[in-house]
Amino acid sequence: MFQEICDQIWFIEGKNHGRYPYSNSLFINDRKKMLIDTGIGRSIIKKLIRRFGQPDLILYSHGHEDHIYDTDLFTAARYIHGKDKSKALSKKELFRHYGMNTPELQKILDSFLKSFHYKPLAEVNTFLNDQIFDLGSIQVKILHTPGHSAGHCCFEIVDENLIFSSDIDLTSFGPWYGGIDSDILEFQNSIQLLIQKNPSILVSSHKGVIFDNIIDLLERFLNKIQDRNEKILIFLEQEKTLNEIIPHALVHGKFYEPLEYYLVAEKIMLQKHLALLIEQNKIECKDGKYKTL
Repeated sequence: MFQEICDQIWFIEGKNHGRYPYSNSLFINDRKKMLIDTGIGRSIIKKLIRRFGQPDLILYSHGHEDHIYDTDLFTAARYIHGKDKSKALSKKELFRHYGMNTPELQKILDSFLKSFHYKPLAEVNTFLNDQIFDLGSIQVKILHTPGHSAGHCCFEIVDENLIFSSDIDLTSFGPWYGGIDSDILEFQNSIQLLIQKNPSILVSSHKGVIFDNIIDLLERFLNKIQDRNEKILIFLEQEKTLNEIIPHALVHGKFYEPLEYYLVAEKIMLQKHLALLIEQNKIECKDGKYKTL
């Protein structure tokens, strides 16, 4: 549950091994104590506080529900990138970013969020790209890495060559860009930034601590986007409307519950792929039907 991966730097595994709707965290036990993300689960948070005391600072990688809940247990000052502040503070804004734009869809997602006691933040400060938090002997640098969300950030422990990569998470699913503020090209650039950083240790929100083959795993994660493009191009050898494409789960592979949420995310991700493929002159759209050129 608690693993010291460097001097004073602890990996905190989230409930259910950090799988959604939970996530992993990083805790730094320096002169100032810092926790990165709070989606580890309520019982684990209580154990963390009993062992180390209250953190002085909490940094959020972004505003999605699996990274920010159970915050009523903390007294620390909290920080997030400004582009994700609104969705972290407002359930209504979170719904909007997920494209859940009807009362029926909002009710379904709200019920799902309540199943793991999610609540938006009451207040939060903002940080900037390249800002450094000095904790005493350890410095934490903000890396703005948009794509998953507009304000998604990673965190670099410079002297340890360690990066908390958040939802550049190296899971087998690959990059997720199912929010209206997500962006495929920005996601690709953010992954490339981590490749250029060449970290010795990478801590993923949903995969855990990675010491070996980090660059290979980042490249494999990046290549998932091109794999999806190729799958879409093959599928569109016969023309299809967007609504005809969605049920085939070309991006997600398969859908989970709540189904309506995943269908909306699939639609958003497909729309981003289709727009890029049109721009690259690989497909065309006539009368609402898409076809490979």
